[in-house]
Amino acid sequence: MKTGRLISLILALVLLLSISSCKEYKKFEYCEMGIALKKDFQEYDSDGSFNAAYSDGKTIVGITRFSFVDCEEYGLLSTYSPEQLAKVYLYRLGDENVGEILTQGDVPYFSYSAPSADGIYYFYMPTFYRTPYAYFVITFITPASRKDEGRVEFLDYISSVYILDEYV
Repeated sequence: MKTGRLISLILALVLLLSISSCKEYKKFEYCEMGIALKKDFQEYDSDGSFNAAYSDGKTIVGITRFSFVDCEEYGLLSTYSPEQLAKVYLYRLGDENVGEILTQGDVPYFSYSAPSADGIYYFYMPTFYRTPYAYFVITFITPASRKDEGRVEFLDYISSVYILDEYV
């Protein structure tokens, strides 16, 4: 009888811990692309740096869309794979401190640190996607002091990116 109570107590404790450790996420969508971010994120005014941006005060997630119709304006071919787009993006950065292109699942990304206009160093991690109508670059940004923590967080967010059903 004591073992039954002990097992019940352990199960109740495990259930309580698992419920309290669950992070609530909410979905943010821009055109045909969506991403699930922690509930603390809100829309963020990126002053035109991104088509859409969200922040939780520690991290900025910026979404840029390059429609295939407008690709010529940006010097892009509409036939690139996400990895080819990442290579073009990396080449245009022209910074020797940029890391190599890696993949998380089938999503190419790379990372680098750079100073902003105010001299503070930030950690950047652009990720690359293709939908039937456009390329998307989702860039994750956090202070360089949060680089390791940020990288883990960002890789988690990558797995939540999706194309809206009506565009598949």
